[in-house]
Amino acid sequence: MRPKVLFTTRWYPNRIDPLDGNFIENHARAIHRFAHLVVLYVGADKNLSDAGYDVQISAPYGFKVIHVYYRNNDVGKNFFARSIKFFRYVKATLLGWKEAQREFIMPDVCHVNILTRAAVLPLYLRFRYHIPYLITEHSSIYVSLEPHWLAYLKIHTRYVAHRAFVITTVSTALQNAMIRFGIRGRYQVIPNVVFTKQTIIVKEQTADVRMVTIANANDARKNINAIIRVFGFLEPQIPLANLHIIIAGIYDQGEALAEELKLLNKKIFFHYGLQNQKVYDFLNQCSFLIVNSFSETFSMAAAEALASGIPVITTKAGGPEEFITEERGLTIAINRDDQLAEAMKWMYKHHPEFSPEKLQEFVASHFSEEVVGKTFLDIYCSMLRQKENSKQ
Repeated sequence: MRPKVLFTTRWYPNRIDPLDGNFIENHARAIHRFAHLVVLYVGADKNLSDAGYDVQISAPYGFKVIHVYYRNNDVGKNFFARSIKFFRYVKATLLGWKEAQREFIMPDVCHVNILTRAAVLPLYLRFRYHIPYLITEHSSIYVSLEPHWLAYLKIHTRYVAHRAFVITTVSTALQNAMIRFGIRGRYQVIPNVVFTKQTIIVKEQTADVRMVTIANANDARKNINAIIRVFGFLEPQIPLANLHIIIAGIYDQGEALAEELKLLNKKIFFHYGLQNQKVYDFLNQCSFLIVNSFSETFSMAAAEALASGIPVITTKAGGPEEFITEERGLTIAINRDDQLAEAMKWMYKHHPEFSPEKLQEFVASHFSEEVVGKTFLDIYCSMLRQKENSKQ
């Protein structure tokens, strides 16, 4: 049986940001293999003028994706303005729900992604029609800092979480952070999806040692400038090394530091706007990846590097150290340039000792769409069994 799943999400690739929540899209693609799926994304579009709402339908991977955009550029940020935005969000959600019902009158289960806005419709369906829901959380706000939320929002979040069948997180670190925040419930860790079939096991042999790191433009949480500083210091000791920085954006301020070190476009190279497959192709040409973040809930970059057959240096930032062991790379303390330097020097010499095949095999057995999709299917089936048993 393919359960009917309504997948509501706060983040998803959209016309404002094509990369927004692409890891959530990966979950949806995995789930689609085992369930009848409809995705509902509702988001603000500041470019909407006279038209208050815009509904767009697509099916890029064989399942229905509903994007509903609403206007929010004509109000401020005070309580009254926030109330207007909320009611517009609710109306946009109802427009999306009406479109979802063209696919199936009523879902078997609802799957909420990112608390708490995306839970508005599933919460209503639970009380009105007894349709159970689960929550999947990805947000780094819980692990990066103690969230400071308004009291009513914190209460609402706990209320929504408490009534979920299960809360899934992409790492144990995120789960523990949410529990510390007071979000209680039944938890289960389900990682992000990595598409191993898109990668190539045979590594390209190069004379130079290509270090690589990946970040959003000007994302201080990734601590890219520290990598640039340390590379600049080490450069005379690692003459064959180049540092490649893949940026989701059009400019990163790290370029100024690389220019100051007189290494920009000589030893340090920035690559902007690479799409997913291009990133995989580039990783396959590199020697190892560096994750120097202050916080991570999972680290797609680290998992994708393993899928591309290269080891990883990562800080103990939350998620990555749960799967980057000594068989797959090195872990270092957060914000320790001395440890980063030692790790870079060691990996410069020893990266060929890691087996690309074994790295890929690990990813295929833990993060593939088959593994993740079946895990979610098991949860959906458990939800439906509990619902049937409650009727007896």
